[in-house]
Amino acid sequence: MTVNGNDPTGKLSIIQRTGDLTDFVANPYSFGSNSLLAHANTLYYHIHGTPFVYPKYADAVILTSAAGVWATTGSLEEIIPENALNVSAFDLHWISVINISANLQGVIDIYKGLAGVEVKIGEIDIYRNAVQSQEGAKRIQIPQQAKNERISCKFSDNAAGSNTCAVKLNGHYYAG
Repeated sequence: MTVNGNDPTGKLSIIQRTGDLTDFVANPYSFGSNSLLAHANTLYYHIHGTPFVYPKYADAVILTSAAGVWATTGSLEEIIPENALNVSAFDLHWISVINISANLQGVIDIYKGLAGVEVKIGEIDIYRNAVQSQEGAKRIQIPQQAKNERISCKFSDNAAGSNTCAVKLNGHYYAG
């Protein structure tokens, strides 16, 4: 029941907060501004969205660390170009690490944004030792990215020389 446009019982706001069948959680996320159906739809498409590998049907992208121990000045390499993932918003869940060039402990930082204005959105650790190479898929979690977002990575390690590894990214679209 409303009185002069007011809802003293709070029931109307609950109905409004249920939302429409076509609602999705806003990107970027804003607490309290999404309906219940937006959360339900986003959860459904998060689980069932189309997966992707990037680069697909191509060699992994080589990352090169700087020559100093834990130097963070290594090259920032584009993994997913701007406009390459143009279906819908997406996120990443795995990074495949291939061909670590030396025994080392390392960190791969993950960035979004155009060249020169990248923003860090995630990181993983990697390592390789003389007994067992630890190449393979590593779990990552990043915020949802808008479609067409550019993704790049930088590699740092604890070895004195410049080293390399190669990466591919695995993720999924949110709707589409």
